Amino acid sequence: MDSIALLSPTDVNTIRRYVRTKYAPLSGDRQAEIVADAIRRTLQRRLPELPERMKHRLVDQLISRCLIGERRDVQPDDVLDMFAEWEDDGIVRKEQLMAPILEWMNELSPGRWSEAQLTSRMVRRKAGSPTVVPEKTEPLTLSEGRWRSLTGETGRLLRKLISPVPAVAALALVIVCSAMIIMQLNPKTINETQQPEVPPVMSAPPVELPDIGMPPWLKYAEVDADVLKNYLKSRDSLLVDEPFFGSIMASARHNDIHPLLLFAITGQEQGFVPRSGKDATRIANNPFNVGHSWMEYNTDTRDSADIASRLLVKLAKSRPDGAEPFEWFNRTYAEDPLWSIGVQKIFDKLASLPNITKAE
Repeated sequence: MDSIALLSPTDVNTIRRYVRTKYAPLSGDRQAEIVADAIRRTLQRRLPELPERMKHRLVDQLISRCLIGERRDVQPDDVLDMFAEWEDDGIVRKEQLMAPILEWMNELSPGRWSEAQLTSRMVRRKAGSPTVVPEKTEPLTLSEGRWRSLTGETGRLLRKLISPVPAVAALALVIVCSAMIIMQLNPKTINETQQPEVPPVMSAPPVELPDIGMPPWLKYAEVDADVLKNYLKSRDSLLVDEPFFGSIMASARHNDIHPLLLFAITGQEQGFVPRSGKDATRIANNPFNVGHSWMEYNTDTRDSADIASRLLVKLAKSRPDGAEPFEWFNRTYAEDPLWSIGVQKIFDKLASLPNITKAE
């Protein structure tokens, strides 16, 4: 079979570098989560059209065996090997898998595979696979009246599902594999210079993940309150005082909005509300100018912050693929076409404050 990698360590490093650059303000752990999700989705999209449950299982095993265990490319052959090993699984039936696998293989190598060839390939692999003897465990139990009343295919599958399984061993394996994935992806926990050189391969074209919804770097994240307050003090901001500061922070947490985004909006709308300004206390009740302005709508800071946050969340849900988030918010939030530029500059300024990201 042609050496076309479905996913390679080089692809992983490319994804990692991209996330580090695009999501630089986020913590290392958050970046690792984004990388892990991107790797899983990239690999999943390159697999045959199968039920989601089976795809998730296949992705987990391919990552564990190839990328982590053997530190090599994921090849189409690995997918066939996995399916061959699943052949006697009580849930997965070979005849249900052959058609989508055959179609997928012929997409990779047009006209090369017949059903007979694919069957022969999987049988050969099955014959060479080691036999795994399951541990003896107590079977899972369900209410007798619940499962005995099921007949036909549903009943057969359910009875297979509740047959004895090494639950403790399976749970331990999941925990170990999860830890290994995080260690592999988090740059803080692995020395990349010690990884072996990866020979060049013919990698499949990278899959661009959709850039829609609220970007992860604009969702809630812990920030150092003292650092932020010191900056607000340098701007003579009344928002450093309570209940104003705490109300904005609480709203950000409740609505899953980055607190620096909310403060950036107050900076654009009201210059962070200088305490020496006229009507400063009333403006601090609505520094987001929701309801047209603080003069027309004036309740309290938590209420106005919640309204602003909910609007941003609503707008983010409809953000098209690739649309710049600040510009997308600008279309509805403000009439000033330069609003997005101002908010983004202030957000970037706040995000660049030394030690603003709270250590986890």
